[in-house]
Amino acid sequence: MTTVSKRVAGVIVATGLLATVAVVAVGDYVYRTGTAVLCGVRNSQVGNSLARYYTPGAGRGPFRGHGWNRWVGHDLSSWWITDVPVEEVHIEDLHRPVRIEAWWVTPTYPTRTASVIVAHGVNSSRRDFSALLVGSMLIRQGFNVLLIDLRDQGGTTCEDARHSAGQDESDDILTAADWLQHTKAVPASKTGVHGISGGAIAAIIAAAKSPALAAFSLDSPVFDFNTAATHEVEFQGFPGILWRAAYWAARLRGVDLMAVSPSDGVAAAGHRPIQIFHGTNDSRVGYQNALDLIAHAERAGARATLHTFNGADHIEGMLAEPDRYYQELERFFTKALGN
Repeated sequence: MTTVSKRVAGVIVATGLLATVAVVAVGDYVYRTGTAVLCGVRNSQVGNSLARYYTPGAGRGPFRGHGWNRWVGHDLSSWWITDVPVEEVHIEDLHRPVRIEAWWVTPTYPTRTASVIVAHGVNSSRRDFSALLVGSMLIRQGFNVLLIDLRDQGGTTCEDARHSAGQDESDDILTAADWLQHTKAVPASKTGVHGISGGAIAAIIAAAKSPALAAFSLDSPVFDFNTAATHEVEFQGFPGILWRAAYWAARLRGVDLMAVSPSDGVAAAGHRPIQIFHGTNDSRVGYQNALDLIAHAERAGARATLHTFNGADHIEGMLAEPDRYYQELERFFTKALGN
């Protein structure tokens, strides 16, 4: 090889290395920015409780665009709960230094032990209208409800102010289920979970990790994580193509956002029932995710049911058709958990 050829080869290698470093650096930025969550309670949620809660203002809803504006100031007072015992509890994770803050709501306990853990969405808390509305519906149906803050959000321990795409958050759901079993004598056969958006990812991943939950109710869950993550990166304002760079940047940090997948959870659910709520116009987690999840469940021999909300955007079904949402929740958990 001539001297000139060696120099050209050196330039090519150096350029390739610089390009790789640049891609990793950009990917790391996208990872750090795209998974960042608020350790604490958002201003729009601070005053919310089961006794009084509201939808967030314009531009602060679960989906973007003018479509959310019709729900700003929407009257939810008919669902508020003011006459049921609510206890704030703190649940210690025995394996990691995480303390979960939650509300334990007991309309029928201990006469009835059937209980549902409610897990909120990404960058949110148990004080969000969506978690409170679902909790209210379940409480009115006579289920005991544990409304939890997932780690790095709400009042639960702040580990790194990042969302792990359900990998760590699923452990919080299982810790809550273990607390119900050992502190409140609620057996696994009487414990279900309702996950909302990011909470739905955590819920179905929990199915792959443990038999501690008897039923899985999911609002707008991810199934095809690569596609959903690409859309989420775009939702955060970055080119979707950067998702793969972000994933590998996370791996370099020792974080595997796809260590356990939703498909793993569906396959592991076995005889434990799954229900899905999903809007056809979901702009954040496409409706195709629900169709793919149902198809995978059929192949795996799992029991899954889809409730479609025509024209609804991300988690909008509970607002657009609350009575139907209420009825499907009651039907599902009554059959799965009994009394």
